[in-house]
Amino acid sequence: MHFFSVTFVFFLMAVFLIYWMLPFQYRTVALLIANVIFCGYFDARYLLFLFLAMIISYSSAIMIEKTPGKSGKKAILITGLVLTLSFLIVCKYANFSLYTLSKVLNAVSIPFEEHTLQLIMPLGISFYTFEMVGYLADVYRGNCKAEKSILKYAVFSSFFANVSSGPIERAGHFLPQLEGNKRFSYEQAVMGLRLVLLGALKKFVFADSLARYVNLVFDDVGNKTGLCAVLATIMFTFQIYCDFSGYSDMAVGFAKLFGFELVSNFKSPYFADGVKDFWRRWHISLSGWLRDYVYIPLGGSRVSTLRKYRNLLVTFLVSGLWHGANFTFILWGGIHGVCQIIEDMWRGRQQKCAKQVTHPVIRRRIRVFVTFCIVSFAWLFFRANYISEALFMIRHTFPLGTFQNAMGLMGMTPFALIKICAAIIFVMCFDYFNEKEDLLFKMNHMPLFFRWTGYIAVTALILVLRLHSSGAQEFIYFKF
Repeated sequence: MHFFSVTFVFFLMAVFLIYWMLPFQYRTVALLIANVIFCGYFDARYLLFLFLAMIISYSSAIMIEKTPGKSGKKAILITGLVLTLSFLIVCKYANFSLYTLSKVLNAVSIPFEEHTLQLIMPLGISFYTFEMVGYLADVYRGNCKAEKSILKYAVFSSFFANVSSGPIERAGHFLPQLEGNKRFSYEQAVMGLRLVLLGALKKFVFADSLARYVNLVFDDVGNKTGLCAVLATIMFTFQIYCDFSGYSDMAVGFAKLFGFELVSNFKSPYFADGVKDFWRRWHISLSGWLRDYVYIPLGGSRVSTLRKYRNLLVTFLVSGLWHGANFTFILWGGIHGVCQIIEDMWRGRQQKCAKQVTHPVIRRRIRVFVTFCIVSFAWLFFRANYISEALFMIRHTFPLGTFQNAMGLMGMTPFALIKICAAIIFVMCFDYFNEKEDLLFKMNHMPLFFRWTGYIAVTALILVLRLHSSGAQEFIYFKF
């Protein structure tokens, strides 16, 4: 039941009508039933993992709050974290661990046959596990109270709008929204639908159009090198942004239809003027989670310079490993960690220099361009199937070859190139102006005729492309 499938559209309409027609005291139950249907639709077995992790984290939080001594609280916290994380570790990393172990043992001449376990990857397990871990940590720290209602906690843990790919919500932000007699807000619903339409445009028009050419190159790296590799990497830079930010926009939009506010996940990331700034703008819910529950517990920046850099590197290696059980993701995270360390050292040196040669605006534009190049280079490893393939693409980048030859190898027509360039320009322009002023909110001041003309045009474009597409591309972050 993927977003914008026919099944999901009917599901959403039914849940929306039932939710707002019911008296307030029954809406939480209705929402939980909807969550169960949504998760169970993919595979009923997914519900077992979600239910067990939910019961463990719910019970652990209550026990932490009731236990008087700090040592007792800590023991319960550690037990709860281990048990909650165990499902994620087994399902996502067991085969990767066996593969790594076999390679290490065989490298030192110890025979070990590689085994592959037949495991399922429950929908959204990386996302709801991190929500539960954050909840336990917050209860232990006293940042929020343990939720006594299992019903409300279950809705928080399984909310269909964000359970599959985030944003990663905090209990202290979401649970209070289940209190009180929530009234339907027309303005909030309109903003929600605008976000859904924007997200669908990003995903089904822009991201899926780019995916065709990206997949063509990365699935056949041996025959498509030079300029093909460069173009595919740049296209993937925008594909993953349109894909994931499109999903996040839709998730936030769907939540608004039910009166919930989810955290924003993106803020014009490709206008960042440094890798550190990039992570303030990209997947904000994850970067905030890593800061609060990995980086700061390790000591954060309130330690020696060497330990601070170690903390940074460990945090981004965890980020890479969270994304997938593959060395490509670990290296991707490592690149971001190392770049932040270098950036911190460089800016520390720059602050000591009183004289700045170039104009501040020019300096910032240079930093934005350099950051974009670094982030795009790192995406090469993120997208590659294996590190060896990524390195092969890098080694065979030069000679670049002609642009015409690259387009021929990628099966790209001049008209397709124009459409791709137009999509990228639209996304960048939207982000640039939206950073200064909320463009979706500003639409309220437009004449009704122009607003509805835009709605109808975008909807028609999405539907036409969906009907004529050879196959819908799954959201990239669904597999994480």
